[in-house]
Amino acid sequence: MALAPKDIRNVAIVGHTGSGKTILADAMLCAGGAIKEIGSIEKGTTVSDSAPEEKEGQRSVVASTMHLPWQDGQINLVDAPGYADFGGQAYSALAGVELALISVNATNGVEVATRKMWEIAEKAGVARMFVITRLDGDNAKFNENVEQLKSLFGNAVAPVTLPKEVGRGFDGVVDLMNPGGELEGDAAGARETLMESAISADDDLLEKYLGGEDIPQESLEGVMKKAILTGALVPVLSVASLAGDAKKSGVEALLNFVRAYAPGPLDARPQIAGEDAGKLEPKEDAPLVARVFKVMSDDYVGKVCFFRVYQGTIKAGSTVTLPDGSTAKAAKLYRFQGKEQKEVTSGVTGDIVATAKIEALGFGMTVNDGEDGTQLLKPVMPMPMIERAVEPKTRGDEGKISGALRKLADEDPTFRWRQDAQTHETVVSGMGDSHLKIMFDRMKRRFQLEITTRPPKIAYRETITGKADIRYRHKKQSGGAGQFAECAIKIEPLPRGEGYEFVDDIFGGAIDLQFRPSVDKGIQAKMTQGIIAGFPVVDIKVSLYDGKTHPVDSKDIAFQIAGKQAITEAVMKANPVLLEPVVNMEIVVPARFMGDITGNISSRRGKIQGMETLGDMQVVKAQVPAAEVQTYSSELQSLTGGEGYFTMELSHYDVVPSNVAQQVIAQYAKDKQDDDE
Repeated sequence: MALAPKDIRNVAIVGHTGSGKTILADAMLCAGGAIKEIGSIEKGTTVSDSAPEEKEGQRSVVASTMHLPWQDGQINLVDAPGYADFGGQAYSALAGVELALISVNATNGVEVATRKMWEIAEKAGVARMFVITRLDGDNAKFNENVEQLKSLFGNAVAPVTLPKEVGRGFDGVVDLMNPGGELEGDAAGARETLMESAISADDDLLEKYLGGEDIPQESLEGVMKKAILTGALVPVLSVASLAGDAKKSGVEALLNFVRAYAPGPLDARPQIAGEDAGKLEPKEDAPLVARVFKVMSDDYVGKVCFFRVYQGTIKAGSTVTLPDGSTAKAAKLYRFQGKEQKEVTSGVTGDIVATAKIEALGFGMTVNDGEDGTQLLKPVMPMPMIERAVEPKTRGDEGKISGALRKLADEDPTFRWRQDAQTHETVVSGMGDSHLKIMFDRMKRRFQLEITTRPPKIAYRETITGKADIRYRHKKQSGGAGQFAECAIKIEPLPRGEGYEFVDDIFGGAIDLQFRPSVDKGIQAKMTQGIIAGFPVVDIKVSLYDGKTHPVDSKDIAFQIAGKQAITEAVMKANPVLLEPVVNMEIVVPARFMGDITGNISSRRGKIQGMETLGDMQVVKAQVPAAEVQTYSSELQSLTGGEGYFTMELSHYDVVPSNVAQQVIAQYAKDKQDDDE
C-alpha cells in the first residue's frame, strides 16, 4: 500500500500502569488484521511487551512501536509504560506522534499517571483523547469516570461512544458521531454535549448554533478535527478490549474515530520545530527532515534508531546528514511490530521507520538530506530522581563499565551517568529504584557485567564567613640548592556562586613577577583538595599583597607550597563552613496525604515554599538538602501507596548546620586516618 501523509495517524497509548494499554494495542492490531489474536500479558504473548524484563514482570518498561492498516490508511501506535519509574518512555513516545490516547481503567478511574500523562501530552503539544477500558469488568463504571474526567480536565471532555451496558453485560457501544438512527434519553443529551464542544472551535458554526439553526452532520464532521487539535474537544471513547469482536468491543468505533478525526502529519506542531515551525513542509517531495524519538539495541541488527519523518522521504540506502554536519548511510530501513522487524524501502512524511548501525546517531537528533538544515527541538525529558554510585563486582571489569553505561544511556535518555570529578565515583541516575534495577539487569544480561551500588557521596563544598590575614614563609635547606618563598595574603568571602578571585596587590618587587602565578597555582590546588573536610573551597577572594624572594633559592615549586600553606592557615582563621547542595522539589500527592508529606519534608530539614491544588491532588513545593532525599523516591512510594510522584532540580548551595557539619568533618578525619594507616 502506497502511503500518503494525509492517510497516516500516529498515536501514543499512555496512562496509568494497569489501565489496559497493552491489551488495547493488541485489540487494535487484531481489528486491523495485523495480528490473528489478542495476546496475554500473563503468558507473555502480547506484541508490545517483548523484552525479557517485561515478560518476567508482566508490565511494560519500554515504549514499543506497532502499526496497522485501517480504511486505506495506516495507524502507527506507540505503547508506552505507565509505571512511574519508566515515565521517560512516555515522554519519548509523545515526541513522535500527534495524538495521546490516555487510557483509564473503568474500575479504578483517574489515577496518578492519568494526570501525569495529560500534563506531558499538553507540554508536548499533542492532541488528547481518553479511552475508558475494561468496561466489561466487575465494578466497571462509565458515567462516574466521565464526570471525574470533566472535573479534573474541564468541560471540553465529552463522550463520543457510549457503552450499551457496563459490566459483564457489555454488548458494544453507541457511536454518537454515527448513531444510525434517532437517539433518546442520555444518548441524545450526550450527542448534544459533543456537538456543543466541537462547534465551539468554529465561530461561524457557534453563531448559527446559538441562533437556533440546525447543524448538519457534515458540518459537525468538518469541525471535529479542529476542535480536537485546539483542545476545544477532548473525546472519550469506550472499549472492552477482550469482549468479542472489534465491533462489539468498541475497538472498531475507536479506530474509525481516530482515522477520521485525529490530527495527522499535515497538522503543524510548533513544539516540534520552535521558530522553524513555519518552515516545515509536510510533503513527500520536500527535503528530508526527520527526528529520532527512540533508540534501542537489537540482538540481530545492533543499535536501532526510530525516526519520525516530518518532511520529505527517507529511502533505504540514502545518505543522511547528522546535526554535526557529518554524514551516514541509512543502509536499511525497518518498520517494527513490537520486536519483529520488516524491511521497507522508504518512509514518507508522517511515517515512523527505523534504521540500524549508525553509532553517531542518538535520541532527539535531527537528520536531513543535506538540502535542508532545519534542526527540530530536542524533546524535553524528565530529570532523573535518584542516584547511585556504582563499581564492578569483579576486579578487572573497570574498563568495561563506562562502555556499558554509555550504550545504556544512548537507549534511555532518563538514564544518565557521570564520573564525578569531586568524589571520584561513577554515578548513575534514573527515575526510581525499579528503573535502575532494570538497567543493572540489562547490564548483566547484555554485557556480562555485575556491579555493586551505594548512595553517592554528597558533593559538599567549603567556604568562609570571615576574613583573615596570613603571612607564610616556606624555607627548606637540604645540602644543595634550597627552597625559599614567602607570601602574605588576605582572604574574604565572595557572594555565593562567585567562585574564586585572585588579586595581585603587590607594589614594587616584593615577589618577583614570575612567581606570583605560582602562589595562585598553589592556592587553587589546595582549594580543589579541600581544607576542613576534603571538599572544594569556593566563593573566596584572595589578595596577594606582600612577600619575599631569595635570589638563589626561590623557585616555582617553593611559591606553590607557600600558597598552599598560606591558604590553609587563612581559611582555618576565617570561620570556615561547609556548604551543601539544596534542591527544589515539587511533590504531587492526593490531598489526603498532605499531613504525612509536609511532616516528612520538615523531618528532612526541608522548607515548604508553597502549595497548589490540582484537581483532588496537592502540589507541594519545597527546598530540601540533597543529602536528605537520596532515598526519597522509595519513601514517597511507601507513604502514598504509589500514588505520589515528584520532580527535583538543583537550586543552590547553603550552609550546613553545625551539628551536621561536625559529623561530615569527623567522618573525613576518620577516612583520612584509615587511608594513612
